[in-house]
Amino acid sequence: MPFNTHKSLYENIKHQTNTSPYLVHYTQIAAHMNPALYMHWHNEMEFLVLTKGKLLLHIEDRSFLLLENEAVFIPPGLLHMGEHSDAKGCCFYAYVFSPDFLFSSFETDKFNKYIQPILHNKIDLALHLTHDSFWHRTIMDYLQQIVSAEQEELAVRGLTYLIWDVLYKNHLLTCSAIDTTAAQNERFNGVIDYIREHYQEYITLGQMAELTHLSEGQFCRLFKAFTGMSPNQYLIRYRILQSCRLLLKTDTSITDIALSCGFNNISYYNRAFLKIMNTTPGAYRRFNRRSI
Repeated sequence: MPFNTHKSLYENIKHQTNTSPYLVHYTQIAAHMNPALYMHWHNEMEFLVLTKGKLLLHIEDRSFLLLENEAVFIPPGLLHMGEHSDAKGCCFYAYVFSPDFLFSSFETDKFNKYIQPILHNKIDLALHLTHDSFWHRTIMDYLQQIVSAEQEELAVRGLTYLIWDVLYKNHLLTCSAIDTTAAQNERFNGVIDYIREHYQEYITLGQMAELTHLSEGQFCRLFKAFTGMSPNQYLIRYRILQSCRLLLKTDTSITDIALSCGFNNISYYNRAFLKIMNTTPGAYRRFNRRSI
């Protein structure tokens, strides 16, 4: 069956065993079941490996067509869903683990170097793993070993470090030319906290830039490097996700929900919702209420 999701699209499956912050999920999708993976997000990192069929995986506004024995890396915090196009359905497994499984935030230097760059919705770090690349195949070999040893925490942790070493050297370093010092992290985390606390209000680019003591141009450039989105894209996306929660948990009209989430134009809200969620607010409410 598809993964269970909370009404806010936050996936409510616990991605851990009794003691370890990781889990391997196995999923088999029948031909008549679509989507194969409902739209959701979670704070953990994920490697999804397709073992049968074809799967079109959407991660935010990017799409990846996975063939058998191909995989995709999904950074934390990103909306993703999957559609299969095979008459026989599809099968996949997902290795999902917390960033803390690699380095705790108390290990400041290591956390800032190896983990911090993938946090905050880094869309450009999503990666399609195929058999055309040696280092892609190396990661997929390690993933297969994790499946075989999923109950052995030390083995899984060691294999995860090996995966991260390959991924960091060949992919993360090429995508993350940003300053990950503690001061830089604190600067932009403060802006993100501000957005989350005041998203219902009118927020200007100048207000956000002022929080970082940067010019608007510098702020835009560095914020996008930090999050993978422009400040406005991040703000709009956050407002849309908050509106999803209200669409499912209340009977409030769509217009009133849009207004309460910081949109003063219902047409703009509908366009933004369609772009981010691949459906309209009304269709999203009807479909997901039937699915719950």
